[in-house]
Amino acid sequence: GTRGIGSVIAESLSNRGDRVFTLSREERLSKNHIKCDISKDSNKISSIVDEVDYLIFSQRYRGTDWDETFDVTIKGISNVINEVEPIFSSTASVVILSSNASTFVLEEQPVEYHATRSALLGLMRSYAVLYGTRNIRFNCISPTSLIKPENEEFYASHPSIKQMIETITPLGRMGDSQDIANLVEFLCSEKSSFITGS
Repeated sequence: GTRGIGSVIAESLSNRGDRVFTLSREERLSKNHIKCDISKDSNKISSIVDEVDYLIFSQRYRGTDWDETFDVTIKGISNVINEVEPIFSSTASVVILSSNASTFVLEEQPVEYHATRSALLGLMRSYAVLYGTRNIRFNCISPTSLIKPENEEFYASHPSIKQMIETITPLGRMGDSQDIANLVEFLCSEKSSFITGS
């Protein structure tokens, strides 16, 4: 929730009135920020937060080490879920950001990125079944190429790339971080109370 799409999601949920906590490996001045590496030390969460209604995963490991990629992307989610499981509310919703690289091969992304994005779908479905009887929902969002805070300048300075993406997109425009935040808001609401494992 401190960078990119995650920061837009955090702001969107905060604007609707949610009390939002962010997690990252970096120290932040915000009182609602928890510094931890979810691949190793997620045990700090339940000592700060007393109940979890909505849990959104938007982390991205940008290194080249397969083990660290899986530790942050896959095991990190499992670590956090195991930590907060006792404090999930009775209508909790968990949203995991994956990528269309879970289904398609993207030339600009490495093999481990594709593998972890596919693994996220299996992880989500397994948890949806495991926690379904407790009415806790799990869903994935798999965005395509989007305009995000960290790449706005790139698309502004490469209009031909933006135009190419818009041309092959049926809606004729690129999506942006707010489009994803809007879907997260829906999945983190009673309006999606019968959607899980999707």
